[in-house]
Amino acid sequence: MRHTSKLLLLVAWWAASLSVAAAPVLRNLQILVKLHDNGDADIREIRTMDIDGEGTECYIVIGNLNGSDIKNFKVTDETNQKYVNEGEWNVDRSRQQKAGRCGMVTKSNGYELCWGLGNSGTRIYMVDYTVTNMVRSYEESDGFNWMFVTRDMNPAPQKATVMITADREGGLPHDSIGAWSFGFKGNVTLEEDGVVVTTSEPMTSEMAMIIMLEIQKGILHPAMAGKGTFKDVRKKAFENSDYEEQTWYSKLWDELKADLEMLFGLLFLVLIFGFIIWTNIRTRIERKKLLKTVNWYREIPVNGNLVTAKKLYNAFFNSGGITSENMVEAMILRLIRTGTLTIENRLVKPTGLKKIFGAEGKYQDCIVVNDFNEKNRLVNTPSLRMLYDMMRAASGDDFVLQPYELKEWMRSNKQTVLSFMKSIDTSASISEAKRTIDDTRQVFGLKMFLEDFTLANERHLTELSLWNDYLVYATLFGIADQLKADMKKLNPEYLEMNNIARNLTNKTVVPYLAAAAYNTAHSIDSASRSRSSGGGGSSSFGGGGGFSGGGSGGGVR
Repeated sequence: MRHTSKLLLLVAWWAASLSVAAAPVLRNLQILVKLHDNGDADIREIRTMDIDGEGTECYIVIGNLNGSDIKNFKVTDETNQKYVNEGEWNVDRSRQQKAGRCGMVTKSNGYELCWGLGNSGTRIYMVDYTVTNMVRSYEESDGFNWMFVTRDMNPAPQKATVMITADREGGLPHDSIGAWSFGFKGNVTLEEDGVVVTTSEPMTSEMAMIIMLEIQKGILHPAMAGKGTFKDVRKKAFENSDYEEQTWYSKLWDELKADLEMLFGLLFLVLIFGFIIWTNIRTRIERKKLLKTVNWYREIPVNGNLVTAKKLYNAFFNSGGITSENMVEAMILRLIRTGTLTIENRLVKPTGLKKIFGAEGKYQDCIVVNDFNEKNRLVNTPSLRMLYDMMRAASGDDFVLQPYELKEWMRSNKQTVLSFMKSIDTSASISEAKRTIDDTRQVFGLKMFLEDFTLANERHLTELSLWNDYLVYATLFGIADQLKADMKKLNPEYLEMNNIARNLTNKTVVPYLAAAAYNTAHSIDSASRSRSSGGGGSSSFGGGGGFSGGGSGGGVR
């Protein structure tokens, strides 16, 4: 009897585990939002799902419309089948009757967007619809607070991403918007043309995805006015969140400066302007004095450390020195120069929508991440090792690095990226640079030498072994185009015959990878500095009150 009971329990456990394993799974939810000038939003949801025998349909809950409406509902799947829109949807039908069809259920406060599951297996549904008047006009700015992923969705997404931009040239410039997110664990990143919000762990039934976006006046021209001010919207959303509200003393200062703005403003501007003039004059004088003692330097300065070179060089510039963008590109070229990265022609398989629609792979130049040589002094510096480790981790099992892979990895490992950015943004004062005056003269001497590269005709013979290194430093100093032109005049065969030089001057792969690395790192760094002011950063699990859209439920039924 005891053995029979154990057997029954084992069978029950096995059956339950099969049931759990076979339940529908929403592996990835991508929501693409394109805002129009009048405040309407075109939305595409791409749902990658594992469908079993459970349920007959998928549905999205959109309630709390508060004057908005839903239009242009369409569904397409991974076979490119366009589902027949029936209008008002009949829930009480079989899976077979619903297959290839979609429609809407009208509720008292919104809609359910429904479509048939169709066949079991791995399915990709592309759901398109328009939300009218998502963006509202407020007195001081425009914006919205919208729930994009509902609570109690079953199944909840294992990974979710919301990307928001605008249907205008330049999209939503990052310096004209503020963005906050609530209800889940994840991050907000301001890109050059919009906002990307991602989860950092699978969502559960108690989570939701609420995004609040504030847009500077004049970017869009919403047709519908919102109630109150956007400051009121933000205040309500911040309740029970971990975003910081303005402190009482900063509020007091805002009130006081309204009356004293002219006096204190002028005084503050005079002091700031005077300080800027004084520091610029001092820096220019010190730089002129230094340059009088500098001669051409033909070797690799400061033992090859690019970060130290940047620090010593920028000590004599208030602006116009070596940029972090040039630094990142020079570091990538250093990795190529030493063979740590190579450019090879590889078969690249399609991703995203191209993969969904059956596009074939193609051969193209790719970055391959090779082993790290710790004995090579040119790469074995802390910052270069950090950049290499990020690229190696992002490249996956095949060690072939695509720019989108690097972007995704960096967005999921923000603390590592912030440590890297901190390591290359170090600075030195003029007095500190003078304490290592010989190193400082080396750096300025090399730049002077590269600027005068065509003056000595014999240079292409005596220093050809260093030309690859010169390309790295010319990129660091922002004079790479001039140096390439000079090299071509002196030795036309060099850039064509030298394999490393061809890689260093690659006009597609290297700039694309460098832009991906710097722009993503810069975006993460900027976001970490201005989270509560809407500059991005981690999401707040609490808060988000006063949202429109969303509600509770959705998924498979």
